[in-house]
Amino acid sequence: MQVFAQDVPPLERLITVDIRNATTESALREISRLGHFEFSYNPARIDGKAVVTVRLMNTPVREVLNRVFQNQVTVKSRGNHVILVRREFPEPGPKNFLLDGYILDEQTGERIAQASIFEKTTLASTVSNPFGYYRLRLPTDLPAVRLDVRKQAYVGETVLIRSRLSHSVSIRMTPVPPRLSLETLPIRITEDTTRLMSTLATLPVDVTSPVVDTTTQQRPKSVLEQSRERITRLFVSAQQSIHDVNLSRDTLYRDWQVSFLPFIGTNHRLSGRISNRISVNALIGYSFGVRAFEVGGLFNLVRADVTGFQAAGLGNLVGGHVRGVQLAGLYNLNGGALQGVQAGGLFNINRKQAQGVQLAGLFNTSIGELTKIVQVGGLVNVAGKSVGGVQLAGLANVAMGDVRGWQISGLVNRARTVSSGHQIGLINLADSSGNVPFGLFSHVQKGGFRRVEVAANEVNLLNLTYRTGVRRFYNIISAGYSFARAGSPDLSAGYGLGTGFVLSGSTLLTLEGTHHHLFYFDQSSNGGWNNQIRLSTLFETKLSNHLSLAYGPSLNWYFGNDNTTRPTLQPSIPLFSERTDAFSNARHWGWVGFQVGLRFGNS
Repeated sequence: MQVFAQDVPPLERLITVDIRNATTESALREISRLGHFEFSYNPARIDGKAVVTVRLMNTPVREVLNRVFQNQVTVKSRGNHVILVRREFPEPGPKNFLLDGYILDEQTGERIAQASIFEKTTLASTVSNPFGYYRLRLPTDLPAVRLDVRKQAYVGETVLIRSRLSHSVSIRMTPVPPRLSLETLPIRITEDTTRLMSTLATLPVDVTSPVVDTTTQQRPKSVLEQSRERITRLFVSAQQSIHDVNLSRDTLYRDWQVSFLPFIGTNHRLSGRISNRISVNALIGYSFGVRAFEVGGLFNLVRADVTGFQAAGLGNLVGGHVRGVQLAGLYNLNGGALQGVQAGGLFNINRKQAQGVQLAGLFNTSIGELTKIVQVGGLVNVAGKSVGGVQLAGLANVAMGDVRGWQISGLVNRARTVSSGHQIGLINLADSSGNVPFGLFSHVQKGGFRRVEVAANEVNLLNLTYRTGVRRFYNIISAGYSFARAGSPDLSAGYGLGTGFVLSGSTLLTLEGTHHHLFYFDQSSNGGWNNQIRLSTLFETKLSNHLSLAYGPSLNWYFGNDNTTRPTLQPSIPLFSERTDAFSNARHWGWVGFQVGLRFGNS
C-alpha cells in the first residue's frame, strides 16, 4: 500500500490509475482509494454514469481529475477531502480566465518548485509551489498571450496561449546541459493547443551550436555587497527574490511605475526585473533599473543602473552604476560607479570609481578610482585607489593610491603619492610627494626630509630636534636641557618651520623659525611666559651619507612678564635688554646666538 506523507495535500499526491470504460462514480472511488482521501461533491451536478477511460502513471490527483472531467470541474482540497464543483459555462465576454498546471522536468518528469511563470504585457506572475503547481489569472482581452517560464539551471520556455478559456497547461522544462552557459541557449517557444490529451508542451526546438561555458567561477561577494543585499532582502518578498534569480536573462521595460511598497505597485511582483523611465515610490520602491527619474519617500532599491535623477527620503541602494544626480536624506550605497553628483545626509559609498561631486555629512567612501572629483565629507573621505581632484574633510582624508590634486582636512591626510597639488592638514602622511605638504607634522617616506639633531646653543647645553617634511618646507620639533646649570631653564620645548636650499652636493643651507617655551620648575608659575623666538641660519655639511655637521648663527627675541629673567647665555652677544612696551608689563631681550650639532637623517 502506498503511504502518503501527512503534509502532502490530496491534490498533489501521485497515483497510478488504469481505468477503462468505467463510470465516473467508479473512477472516483478508485481515485479516492489510491489517494487515501475522500471526495465531496453534489451528485446532481456531477454525472456519475458517464463513462471515462484514464491511464496515467505517477500523476498528481489534480491532473488525473482534469483528465476525468475534461476540465469541466473545479477541484479544491480541504484537509483530507477533495471538493468537486462543476464549472459554470462562462458568461459572454468574461473579463479574466485562469491558467494552471504543473512545471515538470522534461528528462525526469519531476515537478519543479519555485519556477517563475509570468506574462509580460500584464506583468501577472506567480511562482510554482513546492509541488510544481501554478495558477495564474489573465485578462481575456489580451491580443496575444505568451506565458513565460523561467527557472535557474533550466532553458527558458515561452508558451503561446491561443484559448481565452480557463484551462490547464503543464509545461516541461529542459535542464541546461553540463558545461554550457544558460546565456548561450535560446528561449524555447511552444504553443498551447488546449487539446486536453496533449496539454504538455512538447514541440521540439532548434538549439544553436553549443558553446562551452568558459566563464570564470563567480567571485566571492565582498562585505559591502553582502550588506547591500541583506538590506534589500529586508524589503523584498520571497516571491520577488525567486523571480530575481530565475529571470536573470530577462529585463522588462516600462515607461513609468508607481508603487507603495516593493510588492504593491503597478509593476507587481516582477518589479525587480523591470527598468522604468520614471519611477515614483510612496515609501519603498524596488526595480531593476531607472532611466530618467526616481523619487522615494523612504528608500529606492535598484538592482542595476540608474541614469538621471534619483532622490530618497532616507536611502538609495543601487546595485549598478549611477549617472546623474543622486540625493538621500541618510545615505547612498552603490554597487557600481558614480558619474555625477551624489549627496547623502550621513554617508555615500560606491564600490567602484567615482567622478563628479560627493557630499556627505559624515563620510564618503569609494573603493575604485576617483577622477575629476570633489569629495566633501563632514568627517572622513576614503578612496580605495587613486584620487584626481580635491578631498575636503573635517577630520581625515585617506587615499590608498596616488593623489593628483588636493587633500585638505582638519586633522589627517594620507596618500601614497601626491602630485599636482598639496596636502593641508595638522598631520600629512605620504609615501612620496612632488609638492609641499602644509601642516604641523608632515611625513614623506620616499624623498622626504628627515633629520634627528643633537646640538648645543647659547641657551641649552643639549637640544634634541626632529625635522620632518620635504626640504622645501619642513616641521621642527625640539626639546632642550641644560643639566641644572644656574640661570638656565629646567627644560625647553619648541616648534617651528624651516626650508632648505642646496648649495652644493655636500652643503645645505637651512632657514628656520622656531618658538620655544622655557620651563622653570622651581618658580611658582613656571616663570611666567618665558617665550623665545629664534630665527636660525644653519649650514649642513655632509660627513657621510647619513651624518652631517650643522652650525650657524641665530637672532633671538625673548620676552616674559615682570618676574621673568633672561636665561643664562654662553656666549652672550646682546642686541637689546629689558625693554618694555606700552601695551603690557612684558620685558624683552634680544641677542645673537649660535648653534652647532650633528644631524642624522636621509641623504
